[in-house]
Amino acid sequence: MRHPEILDRWDHVLQLGPDAWRAGSPWVERPLVGISYAFGTVASAVATAVVAGVLVVRRLGRAAAYVVVVMAGTSLVTSVLKHYVDLGRPVVAHPIIEYASSAMPSGHASNIAAAVTTACVLSALFLRQRARRRLVLVVGVLVSLVVGLDRLMLGVHTLTEVVAGYALGVGVGLIAAYVVDPSARVSTERVTESRGPGSR
Repeated sequence: MRHPEILDRWDHVLQLGPDAWRAGSPWVERPLVGISYAFGTVASAVATAVVAGVLVVRRLGRAAAYVVVVMAGTSLVTSVLKHYVDLGRPVVAHPIIEYASSAMPSGHASNIAAAVTTACVLSALFLRQRARRRLVLVVGVLVSLVVGLDRLMLGVHTLTEVVAGYALGVGVGLIAAYVVDPSARVSTERVTESRGPGSR
């Protein structure tokens, strides 16, 4: 990018770290920390294992593989980018949470974006009612925004880093949908049904 200072200026203007809200709303600190842990790496890995296990039990092996590939792939790419970009964290006078890792991109943002993309892809394949598919999308977007806002208010990421995480998670989710094809079993079932009694 030719003018990185433009992004730096916007990040500075839109910074919502603890220095900006802590004096007026100290009660927000505990919920913010709770959200941080609830959508962290460990929680994401546990949720991935549970969802994949449920899909395997329901004989949706390709969908389970898709979930694992998306979440593991997103974590891997995020870690690689953090290592090579090696961008320092925002400077906060009295930080609530401190991380030693690079700030770009936001791992929380990439994980939640990947999870929401996965949920939307699977809902498009397995939910027949349009209202339910829209509900998955709306809830997913809202949760993603909450997680992103959490990163800003804790002062551990800038807006650019959060948006980069979103883009990464959505990108990996869509590419994996093309490579893994979680709809494979659905297609097979439709072919089997079409060849049932009375078909030619």
